[in-house]
Amino acid sequence: MSSHPHATMDVIGAVRSYIDKIMNDSQLEGMKALLLDAETTKIISMVMSQSQILEKQVFLVEQLGANAHEKMPHLKAAVLIRPTLRNVELLKQELKSPKYGEYHIFFTNITSGDALERVAEADEQEVVSQVQEFYADYMAVNDNLFHFNLYGVIKSISSTTLAPKTAAVYQRGVEGLIAVLLSMKKKPIIRFVKKSEMTEKLARDVATRMQHEDGLFDFRQPSVAPVLLILDRKDDPITPLLSQWTYQAMVHELLGLFENRVNLENAPGVREDMKQVVLSVTSDSFFAKHMNGNFGEICLAVKTLVDQYKVATKQNENIESIEDMQRFVDKYAEFRAQSVTVSKHVALMGELNRLIEVQGLMDLSTLEQDMACNDDSSIHWRELTLRLKKASIRPANKVRLALLYALRYESPSTLKSLKDLCQENQVPWEPIQAAIAYGGSAARCGDLFGDKGLKKFIKAVTQATQGLQGVGCVLTQHVPPLMKTLDNLFKGTLEASEYGGIQSAAPLPKKLKDVIVYIHGGVTFEETLKVAELNAKLAPQGQRVILGGPQILNSDLFLKELTDESSGTGSERTASKLSYDGKSL
Repeated sequence: MSSHPHATMDVIGAVRSYIDKIMNDSQLEGMKALLLDAETTKIISMVMSQSQILEKQVFLVEQLGANAHEKMPHLKAAVLIRPTLRNVELLKQELKSPKYGEYHIFFTNITSGDALERVAEADEQEVVSQVQEFYADYMAVNDNLFHFNLYGVIKSISSTTLAPKTAAVYQRGVEGLIAVLLSMKKKPIIRFVKKSEMTEKLARDVATRMQHEDGLFDFRQPSVAPVLLILDRKDDPITPLLSQWTYQAMVHELLGLFENRVNLENAPGVREDMKQVVLSVTSDSFFAKHMNGNFGEICLAVKTLVDQYKVATKQNENIESIEDMQRFVDKYAEFRAQSVTVSKHVALMGELNRLIEVQGLMDLSTLEQDMACNDDSSIHWRELTLRLKKASIRPANKVRLALLYALRYESPSTLKSLKDLCQENQVPWEPIQAAIAYGGSAARCGDLFGDKGLKKFIKAVTQATQGLQGVGCVLTQHVPPLMKTLDNLFKGTLEASEYGGIQSAAPLPKKLKDVIVYIHGGVTFEETLKVAELNAKLAPQGQRVILGGPQILNSDLFLKELTDESSGTGSERTASKLSYDGKSL
């Protein structure tokens, strides 16, 4: 019943191969309907465009339970849904009065025997041809990055006693991790942060599930066992707070990049057809190539893109014969696609540039980086005071600066002085207080500010980067603590006093190969970028890291999470909760 098409560590490739397997199934030849739920619609759209799906002889895509048309018994239906109670009920209703001639059912996760029995009972007309499990139960953003579209998980899931709604969100995270492991064909050794109740709970629940489903995890064991490392966001509350200067990370920080879509509704001067744009590594080759480039590099790349487009336009102006016309028509689709790509990236870069200027982000980022990387309380206090007094700086940016100072120089007297300074300048104190409670020195473990070797590691990384690029950039000198943790993991020097394994867990192999990192609370694009750089170095040795979390954080989302008790899925939250340039979306 189960299937594992993808053994390499590429989450986009894994999800795409499941979809290809459904579309190319010999029992599903010819025109077909594709029935999805709200989550699988998003999961597919992350890795495949609508036109790519329609190319695979899909006549119709619809939501399970939508009774929008008459019966079509000549069509077969491919059903790709999560095995939830609600979906099983909707499927039962569909099968009792079937609209299609055959149903080929693909659940995205492990499905209980009880659910399968209920589906079988409902299939009185014997229209179900097959039922399989295809573990595409996560959002694949980059080849090395996945998440579960779960929001509101930071504060709500900070203790092991879970309220019912929170327990459902937590359970979705466990199911998602199981799907990642099954789709990667990995039965890993698990490590977690000893001081974090939640990473231990996650580790134990994933291990228990693996044991319970040992038949599904009966892969041919590789010579080197893979590792699942479960970390806690509270051990590094700094990285989600920093301004970003590489393309994908900047877009998420300043505009919001959710489900590969960017909302430019509030950007002045943007064309109507550019108010909502798709930014995906699978459908935009320019973005795939440049997503990790810094701001200066992207500006040059977009200029080159515009210049190339101008040349192509000029060539197409010289249509003098029927042959010229035919050539133009043959190239029109490609030409139109190029036009959309150019317009999109010009609009995005224009708006990013405007926000950088309006918010004075280069100045703010210089101070952020200095506070994140260096110890100089008197200079930092002076610089912070100057900026908190400036009326032109957004309140959210003032909160970020004050919070970085609070985390760096945390003590009762510092926090009292900082609170007074914030109150004098109408800077909200609640998010700062919440962040200290969540990720302050009493809550954290690890080496956030370099007291145990992180500084030395950052210095070595910075020097290596400067050697490659000539000059290091003050705006990107910060190295997330995750990278030191991974360095220790690959060197075999991960502190046994800080990282635990499940009882009877095997020791870590001397030389690692495949590592899956899950950050409880949320992951960032900065960490993803650094992992991509690490993977490029590890590739010759056949080693690789993929990274995931319940959600992808930016500073606004992180601060809202800390002061917001609610939890849920992205569809419930993103539209109402996020603000862009001071306006709600």
